[in-house]
Amino acid sequence: MTDPQFYEYGLPAVLMQRAKKVLRNVLLKIGGVLLILLSLLIAWQLIIFWFSPPPWLFPTPLDVWQRFLELWRIGAVQPHLLMTLQEIAVGYAAGIGLSLVVGYCVSQQPLLERLVTPYLVVANSVPLVAFAPLLLLWLGNGIAAKIVVTALIVFFPATISTIGGFHAQTALHQRMMRCLGARKWQRFLFLELPSALPGIFAGMKIGAPLAVVGAVVGEFLGTGQGLGHLILEANGLMDTPQLFVTILILGTVGVLFYSMIALAEQVFIGPWAEKNRR
Repeated sequence: MTDPQFYEYGLPAVLMQRAKKVLRNVLLKIGGVLLILLSLLIAWQLIIFWFSPPPWLFPTPLDVWQRFLELWRIGAVQPHLLMTLQEIAVGYAAGIGLSLVVGYCVSQQPLLERLVTPYLVVANSVPLVAFAPLLLLWLGNGIAAKIVVTALIVFFPATISTIGGFHAQTALHQRMMRCLGARKWQRFLFLELPSALPGIFAGMKIGAPLAVVGAVVGEFLGTGQGLGHLILEANGLMDTPQLFVTILILGTVGVLFYSMIALAEQVFIGPWAEKNRR
């Protein structure tokens, strides 16, 4: 750590100062998000006022809010939300964990990287919906299939970003570590991993909203639980307010999940990333 404040005040004070700076930035971003949300709600209401669509086609924000309160009061949202969150959390953790292991191993073997990378790109280019029915056929209609779908949709882009991240170290730093007699684990801990963190976090941020998509795709293909099931139910009943409620909940989950990863990135590598941009 090269920050002079570290030597003057110690690690806890430096971390506290950085945490305050991150919190201030987060509050500013939340204020901007709320302002944009207010603008969208006003635009939504103006569309209703000007075009007067029927409620079953395009409900008002008040209709959506009342439908949300009704669904929440009767307990129709909470079990499905918890199921989807469980699928997202477990699938995302499995996908990211596997991508770190595979990405690091592939990045250390140039021949293996040349062989594997094209297949990763091809797999990332094929819509997961094409594989999801097979996974449901092989794994059944339980939560395992949804977790695997979520993990796969996160795994491929995160692996590609991880491979690129482990190539971010410079040749000069590699030679310096060898001249200092650093062992393999020391080079990994003090050079390779810190250099790869921006690429790793980039893959994690890409995978955060994709995890939400993967969970819902798995729920679309034959399930009785999850927010995806609520969407199918709303479509079948022509319950447009419920459809809007579910979509907004999924969007909120995706934004919060992405924000958590972005916040962790700011805490771990924010100061160094700012110095590199200067």
